[in-house]
Amino acid sequence: MSTLRLKLKRIDPVKYATIAAFLTALVMLIIFVPFMLLFSALGAGAATESMGAGAAIFGGGIFLVILAPIIYGVFTFIFTLIAVSLFNFILKKTGGLDIDFEKAGLDINRIGE
Repeated sequence: MSTLRLKLKRIDPVKYATIAAFLTALVMLIIFVPFMLLFSALGAGAATESMGAGAAIFGGGIFLVILAPIIYGVFTFIFTLIAVSLFNFILKKTGGLDIDFEKAGLDINRIGE
């Protein structure tokens, strides 16, 4: 087996945070939509009706389905941006992170062709 050793020196915080935020928002959308439909079918709407005007202002579960993925995405972006920036700081202070790759038939110079 041929092993290629590379050193990770830096990760772009904005790109990484953007990817994490979109993935989190997408997963939350996939999770919230079925649950809100299920709760609507089971009569959870009666609970929002008993809450009165507050629930009516927010449109009940529809507002949550739209807003929750956005909120989760924004918070994920912010926290990931902070975490990756700290990670880069630590990488800089420690000299990077050694990563070993195993050669599996494709020459690394040919990637992207």
